[in-house]
Amino acid sequence: MTGHVHFVGVGGIHMSALAHILLDDGLPVSGCDRSDSPILDPLRERGAAISVGHDPSHVEPAARLVRTVAVPESHPEIAAARAAGLPVATRAELLAEIAAGRKVIAVGGAHGKTTTTAMLAIAARASGRDVGYVLGGETADLPRHAVRGADPWLILEADEYGRAFHHYTPRVALITNVEPDHLDYYGSAAQLEEAFLIYARTLQPNGELIVGADSPAALAITERLAAERPDLTITSAGLSQSADWRAEVVGHHEQATCYRVHPPQGGSWNAQLRIPGAFNVANAVAALAALAAAGFDPQPASHALTDFRGVARRFQTHGEAAGVLVLDDYAHHPTEIAATIAALRERFTERRILLLFQPHTYSRSRYLLDGFRNCFAGVDRLFLCDTYAARETPDAGLTAAQLAAQIDHPDVTDAGSVADAARLVAQAAQRGDVVVTVGAGDVDAAGPLILQSLADRS
Repeated sequence: MTGHVHFVGVGGIHMSALAHILLDDGLPVSGCDRSDSPILDPLRERGAAISVGHDPSHVEPAARLVRTVAVPESHPEIAAARAAGLPVATRAELLAEIAAGRKVIAVGGAHGKTTTTAMLAIAARASGRDVGYVLGGETADLPRHAVRGADPWLILEADEYGRAFHHYTPRVALITNVEPDHLDYYGSAAQLEEAFLIYARTLQPNGELIVGADSPAALAITERLAAERPDLTITSAGLSQSADWRAEVVGHHEQATCYRVHPPQGGSWNAQLRIPGAFNVANAVAALAALAAAGFDPQPASHALTDFRGVARRFQTHGEAAGVLVLDDYAHHPTEIAATIAALRERFTERRILLLFQPHTYSRSRYLLDGFRNCFAGVDRLFLCDTYAARETPDAGLTAAQLAAQIDHPDVTDAGSVADAARLVAQAAQRGDVVVTVGAGDVDAAGPLILQSLADRS
């Protein structure tokens, strides 16, 4: 690949990751987005020409344009590139080019993709090898969220939205779990499951699939795959007693989750995770299974994960003020929310928990309503702020107020905007409480506001 590459929508986590890869290759890179954000600063520091706003003139120096699927063909920069005869690629198409010729570990699934990919990258690089990786999130444990790497192995997050995960041909693939999501795109759970089957079919001949043993839908998909592809090795990993790679949680305390790893060849060893939650233990053992399939030694890999601080916006600490601890988490699906609450209860057994949730799109609130009704059990007070609409209008589903009315919880508050909700949560919080902001939109902005209100009050 040669020449200047321009990214439309470079502020997205996946797009900025690919811009970093091309900067690793020494290519001239430019990009634009509708607003500025901290994720763009490292690109500027590395020499990328970043613009805020869109203009056809941005395309003039480029030999190629890369777009996110969220950008329509009518976008002025895409139109200008087409008129100039420049090649236009989607993010997934460019990542497929980057992965060509590499030994790929691809991580797909409804939940846990980013954390599991980060675990793989950290453990593989801890072995002393310059393994490449592409993450859909940031972690303080890696220099940035994408690195080309000189090693033959490349670890990448395989996102299902827009069928991006159909573009790669991995040597090792993971399916952490499968649950209904992105139904605004896929239309039905059956179509989503078919898409995961197609993803698994992209495995190279004689490749290995690691499947989450605790996900019935994922296991059902692999049963179909096994009948089609007898050349593949299919290995289960998780907390289930039937898993080939099994993890057993043996204890919790405020600093770590302790677990025992049982590999398929027999024997076992103890390990710890700094990040809480049994679901993260399941992520870790899936990562160990994938590393073993790729020829890495899994036991030192597990120890390399002991101090893993997690991915940004996954159980992340905002700070503490007036004796109140404020956390943030990206969970936006009922299963993720329930798992986050369970992890909070494991870690903070005697503390009151206040949760501020921002629904992510109106349509998701509607098609996941049954899950949302009951997933908040375990928190003492629940606040909902206005829905993060993304590309939707309210008629696509349920507003936050309508969702709040459907939730089965004794203390639910429809709290309005992020700023208003932060004020209400801070007023309700008492010394010793844990406050967690939850959602995939901009609810993380509430954390600093809550801390400031608490500090002012004290």
